[in-house]
Amino acid sequence: MTSRRQFIKGASVLTSAVTLPSLLELTRPEEESVDFSIARTDDELFALVRKQLLIPENRIYLNTGSLGPSPISVIDTVYKAMRQLEMNPVGENWGDLGKAMEAVRDTVASFINAKKEEILLTRNTTEGLSIISSCLELKKGDEILTTTQEHGGALTGMAFAEKTKGVIIKKIELPSPTDDIGDIIGRIQANITRKTKLIILSHVNTATGLVMPFAEVAKVTKPKGIVLVADGAQSAGLIKVDVKNMGVDAYATSGHKWLMGPKETGFLYLNKEFAPKIINVFSHSGFAAYSASSGTRNVATIIGLGAAIDLHQQIGVEKIYQRCLEIRNYCRTELEKIGGLKITSPTPDHLSCGILCFTLEKAVNREVFNKLREQGIIIKLLPGGNDLRISCHMFVSKGDVDRFIEAFRRLI
Repeated sequence: MTSRRQFIKGASVLTSAVTLPSLLELTRPEEESVDFSIARTDDELFALVRKQLLIPENRIYLNTGSLGPSPISVIDTVYKAMRQLEMNPVGENWGDLGKAMEAVRDTVASFINAKKEEILLTRNTTEGLSIISSCLELKKGDEILTTTQEHGGALTGMAFAEKTKGVIIKKIELPSPTDDIGDIIGRIQANITRKTKLIILSHVNTATGLVMPFAEVAKVTKPKGIVLVADGAQSAGLIKVDVKNMGVDAYATSGHKWLMGPKETGFLYLNKEFAPKIINVFSHSGFAAYSASSGTRNVATIIGLGAAIDLHQQIGVEKIYQRCLEIRNYCRTELEKIGGLKITSPTPDHLSCGILCFTLEKAVNREVFNKLREQGIIIKLLPGGNDLRISCHMFVSKGDVDRFIEAFRRLI
C-alpha cells in the first residue's frame, strides 16, 4: 500500500514534470469589459470582437462551424461563477448562482422567440435531437424523413430509433448547390408517405451552408400532422432563430459553435403543445435548469451560455448575420477567381449564411487542410469526399480572407 509520504513525493515529481499554469495566471485580474458602442463603423465593431478572443493574432480561425472561440467576457463570466461557487458550493449552487442558471432559460427563450417553459437546457445539439428520436412514440414501419447531408449528431438519435423501434429512415438527395426553394419543397413532398411521422432537417446545413426554409416546409408538414424538428447546431449565433416563425415542433442547438459559448452547453426547444409527447427521464421532474431528475448541473458554464447570448444580442443578431454573409460572399468571389474547385454552397443570399463549402477538382483536401494548418490557417476538412468548409463568423475580416486565399492559391 502506498504511504502518505510516498504519495506526496510522487505528486511532487508529477507537478515538476508537467507544465502547469502559475498561481498568478490562475488568479489574474479581471479583463476590462469592452464597450462596443465606441465603434464608429462595423469594421471597428467587429475588430473589437476579434480582440476579445484568445486566438493569436497570427492565426486565421475559419472553423467556428466545428467549435467557436469564447470571448474573454464569456470566459471571465465562467471563471467568476466557478470561484463564487467554490467559496460556498451548496449555498451557491442552490442559491444565487442557481437562480442565475435558471434565468438563462429566460435568456434563451427571448433569443429564439419562445416561452421559458418550452426551454430545456442540454449539453449539446446531439443530446437534444437524441431525446426527441428516442422518446417520441414511434412504431415499426413508421418513417423518419431527412436528407443525405445531415450531421452525424442528428443521425445518432435516428439510428437508435431505427434499431430499437423498427422505424424506417428515408434520406432525400439535395443538389449541391441547392438554389431553389421550390425544388426543396418539391423533393420533401415527393418523399412524404402516410407512414411519415417525423422530419428532421438542419436549419443551416453543415456540409453546404444551405439555410433551410422551415416556414415553407412547415406549411407542408402541419396539415399532415408530421412532427417537424430543426437541427440548429449551425444556426444559433449565425442567423436569426425564430422558432414560432419557423413553425417547428422542436429545435435543438449547441452553445459552443456560432454562439461562441462555453463547451458542452446547449438547449432544446419543445413547443408546449408537442412537449407532452416527449417523455424522458432527464426532464421527468420538469424543465427547470436543476431538477430532481436532471441532478447537479455545471452552473458556471450554463451561466456562461447566457453571457454568450447576451453578447450576441448586444451586438445585434441581424448585424452579425449581415456581416457573416458579407465576408462569406467576399470569400466566394475570391475563390471563384482561382478555379480548380466547385462551390457547393447556395448562390442566393436568402438561402445562404456565413458558411462556404467547396469541392476540390484535383488537389487533395486533406493535403490542403494540413498545409494551411501549418501556416496558422484553420479550416474544416469535410468527411466523405474531397470537400473543405470555411466558417466566416463576425470576427473574420477581409484581411483574414485575403491571407487564406493567397495561401490556398499557392497550394492548388
